[in-house]
Amino acid sequence: MSAPELTGRTILVTGGTSAVGVATAALFAAAGAQLIISGLDARAGRAVVSDLGPGARFIAADLADLESVDHLARQVPVDILINNAAVTDVDTLGGLYFLVSAVAPCMIRHGGGAIVNVVSEGPGAVAALTRTWAAEFGGDGIRVNCVVTGVRANPLGRRAEPREIAEAILFLASPRASFITGASLLVDGGADVL
Repeated sequence: MSAPELTGRTILVTGGTSAVGVATAALFAAAGAQLIISGLDARAGRAVVSDLGPGARFIAADLADLESVDHLARQVPVDILINNAAVTDVDTLGGLYFLVSAVAPCMIRHGGGAIVNVVSEGPGAVAALTRTWAAEFGGDGIRVNCVVTGVRANPLGRRAEPREIAEAILFLASPRASFITGASLLVDGGADVL
């Protein structure tokens, strides 16, 4: 990807201190994006943004706490939202829903955007929400897709490297995927075929 593709775009990466979040942030930074990283661990977050260079910011946020999600959503207009924070229960699923609901109107006012939800193989609710949001926001220029990662045995015989997952996220968020919405991209080493 050439740097101009995301220059001037503001990206919010939740779960930004996880291995996949860090790899994703690094790829977006290399593509010229302005980054906001969120997560639970402020110390780890500060370390991530210092590695990313000037312009990157960290905001502590907990998707299980709606006040925290509201604070995060009000920080800056977001062009691309990467929902990488773990969805482990109803509270974090509610936070993900609230965050999308909070940033989508701003994306609409700015002519569209992209949302990529990242989920491990289990939570079908996120894939269902992805399709629902793709239908709801598509007419407003917002594409919504999902990257489904796997941890089970797979034909490749190994786990994915964080960068391999981040590459899929970057692709779905980029202009190269401009006609893809409502999709769930399996990045599971072929585990789904076993």
